[in-house]
Amino acid sequence: MKIAYIECLAGASLDKFLGAWFDLGLEEDNWRCYMNFFLEGVAIRIIDVSLKGVSAKKAIIDTNAEPYFLSFSELQRIIENCLLPPVVKEKTMEVFHHLLAVKATSDVAITEEAETITNEAIIYVVGNALAWHLLGEPACFVSTIQMGGGVVERPNGTVIVPTSSTIQLLLEFPTYSAGLWGETIDSTAAAFIRTFMRSLPQTPFIAEKVGHGAGNQNLPVADIVRIQLGKWSMEKEILQLPTVHSPKQTVVIETNIDDMNPEWAGHLVERLVALGAMDAYWTPVIMKKGRPGLQLRVACSYEKQQNIQEEIARQTTTIGMRIYEVGKWSVPRRFVTVETPYGKIPVKIAYLGDEIVNVAPEYEECRKLADTFHVPVKVVYQTALSIAIQKYQGALKQ
Repeated sequence: MKIAYIECLAGASLDKFLGAWFDLGLEEDNWRCYMNFFLEGVAIRIIDVSLKGVSAKKAIIDTNAEPYFLSFSELQRIIENCLLPPVVKEKTMEVFHHLLAVKATSDVAITEEAETITNEAIIYVVGNALAWHLLGEPACFVSTIQMGGGVVERPNGTVIVPTSSTIQLLLEFPTYSAGLWGETIDSTAAAFIRTFMRSLPQTPFIAEKVGHGAGNQNLPVADIVRIQLGKWSMEKEILQLPTVHSPKQTVVIETNIDDMNPEWAGHLVERLVALGAMDAYWTPVIMKKGRPGLQLRVACSYEKQQNIQEEIARQTTTIGMRIYEVGKWSVPRRFVTVETPYGKIPVKIAYLGDEIVNVAPEYEECRKLADTFHVPVKVVYQTALSIAIQKYQGALKQ
């Protein structure tokens, strides 16, 4: 399994993370193919810089448009309908769920302002989640995190940093402070770390590739994040250690209901997916005394279990659930982009060793291009499928 060892010796920010992913070899064209939906009126430049003798890549957002804000529910609708791999959608919503949940209990009370999300934050969170996916979804381990310290001026007044929401998000992660360095990590970066990363184990790491992402601050040290891709010297033992952050631990929650308004069912599935469920669906069943009913089945990680079962109790009429552990196996897959007469189309390729077992163009992109060129969607889909099979048939080069 690929490992990402992430060093936050000058704090952390999403622009530094993104720059480091690109410095590791992230293909910009493939990344932009997915991100175009979010970049309307916005340009992202990836440039080479040198900070205190360290060469790094810097991600810069250029926009002439006014910043806009979305609520969590608005963001959820956009993410559900956009062309992104499912794991990227899941991780994106998980980051914002962590962020808004902790802001509601620490820095500010629940207000309309506290629950809004900026377009810049969306671009950076989605962009980083997508970069992680395109680089093979490495298991991420973070070093001790530099928290900075002091006070900063914001539009609503002077704020002590790190903020209480940032501290809450990094509970159980090793941190330290260099005193009056200012804000070296904000709550959005902290929410990203909580979603994607685990604390660094005390085991020798073998680096195979290194990337540096540059920030904007003038600090006593280079304002960079360094990400090393490689492996642990005892990888098997490390990856089998139980941890609350492990996505491999899966439970299924089931309940049968025959006394609930069925109009509520669709809303509940949307809520459970937003809370991080891997899968959630209803099945018609015949219950005792011949009553028609619905069975709810939800798959989730252990860390999401309590929030999800409590949400089920709040949103339905059930008063009990069955909960059991399940194993999980999935066919390895990767996304590629093929050039067609209608434009670039992402294609998902599933494989076993060197054998390709499934090739599937992204339907939503095919549909959009079909509407643009006024042709049947099956024509665009089959064209992309034919090109992908011809290009990638035989051994799959990784």
